[in-house]
Amino acid sequence: MTQSVAIIGAGLAGAVCARALADAGLAVTVFEKSGGTGGRLSTRRSAAGSFDHGAQYLTGRSAPMRALLNQLGEEGAVAPWTPKGKDRTGDWHVGLPGMSGFVKPLLGGIDVRLRTRIDAIAFDAKGRVSLADADGRDDRFGRVVVTAPAPQAMALTAPLDRGFEALRDIVYAPCWAGMFAFAEPVADLPDLTRGDDHGPGALIVRNSSKPGRDGATFVVHGGGAWSAQHLESEPEAIVPYLQGALERCAGQPLAPVHATAHLWRHARVDRALGESHLVSGCGRVVVCGDGLVGGRAEAAAQSGWAAAAAILDR
Repeated sequence: MTQSVAIIGAGLAGAVCARALADAGLAVTVFEKSGGTGGRLSTRRSAAGSFDHGAQYLTGRSAPMRALLNQLGEEGAVAPWTPKGKDRTGDWHVGLPGMSGFVKPLLGGIDVRLRTRIDAIAFDAKGRVSLADADGRDDRFGRVVVTAPAPQAMALTAPLDRGFEALRDIVYAPCWAGMFAFAEPVADLPDLTRGDDHGPGALIVRNSSKPGRDGATFVVHGGGAWSAQHLESEPEAIVPYLQGALERCAGQPLAPVHATAHLWRHARVDRALGESHLVSGCGRVVVCGDGLVGGRAEAAAQSGWAAAAAILDR
């Protein structure tokens, strides 16, 4: 009988884990609480253009990640990006036509259930994993992989196994992301500018400089410390701060035709657990994600592969 595995979260960790398990012949179902896949590899679309308002690029520091980037590049899902103002070594890659395009091919042919929030995990009398969603549905699986940020993952898993309480040691920083579109190109700005973590302009990106993007769009990330100070603000109150950071960078007042903000509560890993994944004593519940490994997007993929290997090894 084909082993069934549920994966909670359709971000990068969940997507690479799902792909590895599906390719090994397991029956995989992915549950995602939002309306789209990608997690922080996210693309927000509007009439004024699209915005990569989460992770801006991916690196290929490990051999498996380089192989995946090469494969997705051949499929037309990924392209290199060398922005003016690039300040880090190594190659950068972006998804096509947006960052979420990186994840979509990985989930091809897999049962992905969007807008489905899992509220509880339990074991039934036969030892199967029971998932209860917000609508009262109850599905049963042989294994479950939880890829949600640590606070959410611990709420689901700690009642099952006290070993998952280690997740509380993971520390995140939030990030307010501003999305701005203009009727005309904004001149005299680099494609990428880094600022202070204590200010609203920690990272300013000409989003439209990426391959496959159109329009005149920018993404402004507030610093982690600054975003934490404004954690409970409304998006409408945050937009002027982020626009002000963009205007200071441009050296002129700006009149966007589209301006909005989004809060990422678990945007950056400031303290990782130092484990590739966690497994319950019974082996039926696995937790993975960048919070376990480190602060780069690539770390999420490394953790997702480790979780898949743990299931396949059993």
